[in-house]
Amino acid sequence: MTLPSTHRLGELSWTQVKELAERDPIILLPIGAVEQHGPHLPIHEDSIVAEWVADKLAKENGCYVAPALHYGHSGVFRGFNGNLSLSPATLRAVTYEIIEALVQSGFRRVIIVNNNGGNVGPVIDAGLQARHDLGVLVGHLYPWQLGYALMRDVYDDPATAYGHGAEPEHSAMLAMFPDQVQSELAVAGGLESSSGWTPTSYTEAAIPGHDVRGTVLWDFSEVSATGCTGDVSLGNAKTGEIWIERVIGFCSAYIQEYDRNTRGDS
Repeated sequence: MTLPSTHRLGELSWTQVKELAERDPIILLPIGAVEQHGPHLPIHEDSIVAEWVADKLAKENGCYVAPALHYGHSGVFRGFNGNLSLSPATLRAVTYEIIEALVQSGFRRVIIVNNNGGNVGPVIDAGLQARHDLGVLVGHLYPWQLGYALMRDVYDDPATAYGHGAEPEHSAMLAMFPDQVQSELAVAGGLESSSGWTPTSYTEAAIPGHDVRGTVLWDFSEVSATGCTGDVSLGNAKTGEIWIERVIGFCSAYIQEYDRNTRGDS
């Protein structure tokens, strides 16, 4: 049987999936989230970027993309409208069961393309459990986090440019999904507390006399009126193209290394 020219697993019939599994391909599993990213970015941003990155990687590296899991864990944003969050236990269970189902279908090489910080713990725990129970070595790629690491030289001051709804995600979205970005609605971010704290991030505050931050487990809506941190004014599609080049470049190198070290595993 000749497989159709698609990189999407969901577009194959069950008999074609069976044939594909016999070829031992790498399966990319996109996992996102539905949460706020400020007034100017869509709530499904994490999910559509995870799937976009997975699709591009599959085309460039000969992989296949499993149907995406669009929901994730976004506990810190419960105070914002549109937050459709799974519990950590549910996300862990669903991720594990998807991996298990892929293994039952004959696939042994799975890389999760996870694009939300709240997902990291549950998703990694599911992958570790799959290693123990199923003997598969699951990979993990986090595009947004990679962008923060790989883009620092692009900005005069990453500390003030970076942030939720700001850089580099605003620019990346302008490059990938310009029709879904409403930059004219962007509002300058900022953190403040009415209860005396000096918030510095989602769950941290300054402690007088110390450089080390303290952890405070508030909802982000309690310290941010807009949902944004960082400089939302820096969004630029050309900067977003740099994000794509660097993030896809690293992810492709990762896939090649994963392929080299897992090819032929039983």
